[in-house]
Amino acid sequence: MINRDLTDQYLRSFDELAEAIYLCWYNSFCKKTKQINEEKLRTQIRSYGFYPFEKKTKKELPLCFRVKLRFKTLTWVNNLTNVIAEDILCESTELYMLAIKDLRKRLFNLKNREERIALANVILLDLDKNCVHNEKVNIVELNSRLKELFEYILDQNFITEDNVTTLNDGYKVYPIYDLTVRLLNHFDFIDKLIELFLCFNICLISLAEKANCNLFIFNKSNYDLSPNEDLQLTSQPKFKTKLSDECLFKIMHYLSDKKKLINPNADCWLFWFNLKDVKNPEYLIWDGSPTLLSNVIQHLCSESIAFTVKTAFNTPVYVKPTKHKYERSTMYKEIEQIITISMKKNS
Repeated sequence: MINRDLTDQYLRSFDELAEAIYLCWYNSFCKKTKQINEEKLRTQIRSYGFYPFEKKTKKELPLCFRVKLRFKTLTWVNNLTNVIAEDILCESTELYMLAIKDLRKRLFNLKNREERIALANVILLDLDKNCVHNEKVNIVELNSRLKELFEYILDQNFITEDNVTTLNDGYKVYPIYDLTVRLLNHFDFIDKLIELFLCFNICLISLAEKANCNLFIFNKSNYDLSPNEDLQLTSQPKFKTKLSDECLFKIMHYLSDKKKLINPNADCWLFWFNLKDVKNPEYLIWDGSPTLLSNVIQHLCSESIAFTVKTAFNTPVYVKPTKHKYERSTMYKEIEQIITISMKKNS
């Protein structure tokens, strides 16, 4: 363990955070359906209570702190910061920030690169809590499950959708849940830690990959096509839909704007719906939960889609759609509106 009181204290608090996240998953994950029970998960997250911050610190926060909170490496978290209240973002007296300052001093005091790399590896060992799901699953599926769980915890709308207080002036007050803030702070810690070691030309990400430690970056390297795979895609199964090219094109842009479909190519999007021939098709890249993916594609196709989802999105993970829950969501209503308007135009 690192011989610094503040860093030791932070890493102990991370142990508690990792245990809390594991319990949330364990108590809400159904091993038969391989799905998270959202109601149970919401209860689990709330069970950890409110974040114990002092109200007076709110005045010291920058006016537009959300805009300034952008992760350099963990960019997937940026999609969730817009729904996080400014109240939950904390000033620099937080323990994780003090630990970063502590480590910075230690790095400057070390004599050479070898000692700094040794320190990096010690930190990675303390941060390696990637066996949250106590199951034998491959790394791609593990990352998908972890990311889905983290997104639920960070999504302020998911946690507080029925606990919002609207004041007389119309301003909405959201509860500030402890687990959300602690996880957000930890991701900020990881981001700043990576940046700190880069100052000494040490790539923490590479060290983590060699040591098989999970820094929760969830990069997209596993989605890249190899030249051999390009030739085989034309014979793969496609989605079947009654929607027009124009309608699907608008839905593609909608999903892209929502940061769920990453850098979509219109031709390849239509190719997977069997509406266009493409010489060198590519996989589609999804940056949302596997459950949401299956719900959206089921919405567009209304048929059995499991095998095609795995093929088109190059993922071993497929979760059965949760139709009734999905139909209550904003995304369902907005996609349904696109479909309705498109059908009226073509009628």
